Amino acid sequence: MSLAPIAAEAQAAPPVDRRPRTHALLGQPAPAIDLPLAGQRGRLNNRLFARNRATIVQFWGLWCPDCLADVDDVADLNRRVQRERGVGFVSVHTRGRYGRWGALEPFFQEKGYRFPVAVDDDQAAYRAWQVQWVPSFLILDRAGIIRDYTTDLTAGNGIGVDGLLARARAVAGPARR
Repeated sequence: MSLAPIAAEAQAAPPVDRRPRTHALLGQPAPAIDLPLAGQRGRLNNRLFARNRATIVQFWGLWCPDCLADVDDVADLNRRVQRERGVGFVSVHTRGRYGRWGALEPFFQEKGYRFPVAVDDDQAAYRAWQVQWVPSFLILDRAGIIRDYTTDLTAGNGIGVDGLLARARAVAGPARR
């Protein structure tokens, strides 16, 4: 009896994808958030979610390989959202680990990125929002209710910027004037 077919089957098994497919807070109001913005005087808080638009909230970290794979797409997402009616974007860096950069500002300078990032070093927002994976993208409706969720734009067969914007537009509904 040969073990070759069994070994070949074992090697051909796809890797386990542990990305969550749903989020515990779907359909519920977004938890309160009040975080400093990196390199800026302002703060990120729930008032930003209630500006007559849907809001994409991203949780990520410089310590996360998938987040670094997505960061060019996130910069593109931010640029494109600037031209969108009815859709906003905020980013939350969590866990207080910054790798070789030591902080967000050197990373952004090196890469040439310019999008606002709230700092969640103590993971309070991460825990309150029940984030299980980074990067995570949650889409809030105009009333601040979490309506959609996905992980990764690029890694793990992500939906890409176009896919995320299409979902955000669907949550936003018709643009209000």
